[in-house]
Amino acid sequence: MRRLLPFLLTTGLLPVVQAQSVATLQQSFSGKCVWEAQAGHFLFLSSGRIDFKRDQEMSGIWNVPEEVKRITIAVNTRVTGQFTLKHSCTIAGADEKTSILYGTDTAGLLHDKGMDGGGRCLPYSAILGWGKIAVTVTNLTVLNPLTFMWTGADGARFHLEHVRGLDNRGGWHNHSDGLQAAKGSTIRDCYLECGDDAIKVYNDMLVENTTIKMIQNCVPIQLGWGSYGNGARGVFRNVTIIGERGRGRTPAVIEGNQGSYHKTIEITGLVISNANAAMVRLKEEGMELDLTVKHADITLKAFFDNSKGISRSEINGSKEKKNNYTADQSVREK
Repeated sequence: MRRLLPFLLTTGLLPVVQAQSVATLQQSFSGKCVWEAQAGHFLFLSSGRIDFKRDQEMSGIWNVPEEVKRITIAVNTRVTGQFTLKHSCTIAGADEKTSILYGTDTAGLLHDKGMDGGGRCLPYSAILGWGKIAVTVTNLTVLNPLTFMWTGADGARFHLEHVRGLDNRGGWHNHSDGLQAAKGSTIRDCYLECGDDAIKVYNDMLVENTTIKMIQNCVPIQLGWGSYGNGARGVFRNVTIIGERGRGRTPAVIEGNQGSYHKTIEITGLVISNANAAMVRLKEEGMELDLTVKHADITLKAFFDNSKGISRSEINGSKEKKNNYTADQSVREK
């Protein structure tokens, strides 16, 4: 499966979209909503569907106008649709579990229509940021998106905090990737249960206090599907990886799928429990990974799986590549 084509992310060659006004959105949303113009705040107050009467998959995409600075989804509210932004904005829920941005329960919907996970899927992201902007997402759930969950294209940064990204449909081709965004993006206090690559280290990023569940087809940390992002550094603090599945017969926690690059992963505080998985899979010879992990409790099937690339690792002070590591007891009790 291909991922976002690098020229789309670096040159801005994305579909030109016209923003729909707030008034148009109000007419096109089946639930209750309120526009607080002075504050630039749009509130979804009850569950409903965005429908701009376009072809089926495009109909729920709101190209948000610049005057909207904040979007809120109320408690016990499910909004069916997607948001595309070309300006900095905050998207917030009133409750992390019941404020929901929803896509579809149909597994592999766009894959079956010829969308292969590359640039053609990009406009269908649950939340798409486009251009040198910052998008903050907080205190809500993205559930079963049409394709990707949060995508920053052409320099857009994302900041996720107290956010859940869930795919509960099953299947192999939902393309429900988690976060890919520009340098300086952050993930804090989140829960990811993605049916594809959960966190894409294509640029420098920070991840803290986050849990990832390896469900069918999930790769927790993806290094790349092409020769881009050379030199990227992912910093992870207090990360837990659970689940018994993943992608392939021996799923990988960290994977490089295609391309040539040198990347760095630094983790402080890591718990992994997946007796079917491997730590690293670097499929091509041009891939290099520098991996440093401190204070780790790891239980896996193997360290490597199907790796032609180079992995230089130090885990709990050891350069030995094995399938089990145990943190010092005093560290684990803190």
